[in-house]
Amino acid sequence: MPWTPTAEEVEQFKTLNQDKSANEDYYKVMLPILLETVNDEYNQCFEPSNLPGAVKLFLAKATQFYSMNSGLKSRSMGSVSYDFDFANLPSSITSLLTRYRKVKVHVL
Repeated sequence: MPWTPTAEEVEQFKTLNQDKSANEDYYKVMLPILLETVNDEYNQCFEPSNLPGAVKLFLAKATQFYSMNSGLKSRSMGSVSYDFDFANLPSSITSLLTRYRKVKVHVL
């Protein structure tokens, strides 16, 4: 089931970024996309209701980083499609997730 951040959750992430602007809609769209990408990239199943602190901080800082259009590889308008390249994130942000990477096992 897709995650739709509550107003309280959005406010928590904005507080982590010291973001006082009126961009709640941006956070509501970006946070689920980034969490899904983290789960895919790191082979995890993080639930929004039980995120480790480092993952929360990563989501906040990645949301802030992508608000400047850095790291956005592609974008579509119809049915909204974004493609993010975590390689463009500064290591100070990506290092927050290092301990959560699981090795993907391929069975032959």
